[in-house]
Amino acid sequence: MRDLRLEVKRGVATLTIDRPQARNALAPRTMAELGQALDLVKARRARVLVIRGTGEKAFCSGGDLKELEAMHSADDAAAMARLMRGTLDRLTEMKIPVLAAINGDAFGGGVELALGCDIRIAAAHARIGLTQVKLGLMPAWGASERLAALAGRGRALHILLSGRVMTADEALRAGLVEEVVESAGFDDRIDELAGGIAAAPPAAVAGIKRSVDAVRPHRNPELAAEAIAVFTKTWIAPAHWRAVEQMERKRTSRT
Repeated sequence: MRDLRLEVKRGVATLTIDRPQARNALAPRTMAELGQALDLVKARRARVLVIRGTGEKAFCSGGDLKELEAMHSADDAAAMARLMRGTLDRLTEMKIPVLAAINGDAFGGGVELALGCDIRIAAAHARIGLTQVKLGLMPAWGASERLAALAGRGRALHILLSGRVMTADEALRAGLVEEVVESAGFDDRIDELAGGIAAAPPAAVAGIKRSVDAVRPHRNPELAAEAIAVFTKTWIAPAHWRAVEQMERKRTSRT
């Protein structure tokens, strides 16, 4: 894998998005490698999976717009959405817990990735925002359903429709993350939590995850087709590409 790094120590698998030049954004190759990485985690018999970004600035800044700009067709957009939604659903199907170590900023698809995990721990300096609406898009990878289950209907709509970027503490109060850790002690806390889970009896851990999922499933495959269809329409719509152009102009004006 070129965009991801996987390390397994004492039952803890750490999957790092290693694209600092793009603030750990997800390019098409990164998306494909995520599925490969899950196969490797299973083969290595890890007891817990931690997903994080390299460095301290970004967990994942969403889809890599520079690489995705070439994807104008409805078929390509739908294929990308199906791939990532399927990959994130696989996270919830894993017998082992999956922790999102939000070591820095998480925007758009990066938040979708975090929401696909079982537990989210954020560094105090991280900023978190489901910003798709600002690009004329709706989330396509299951974030709407997962957020509504975590935060409630009204709060989910408020977050998704405003596209506002929150501080880590605001995300905690909104129910997006389970814990906020001072930045200086973030890595130690992740090691402590993941190590504790890895040391617990695997049957007990798997049973706890399975019993919680029975009460509140963390995936809704029956909703995928409609969500992807609506996403595809928003992706190919002129409003989306105008928003992308405006964002690019703002970015270049700051450099």
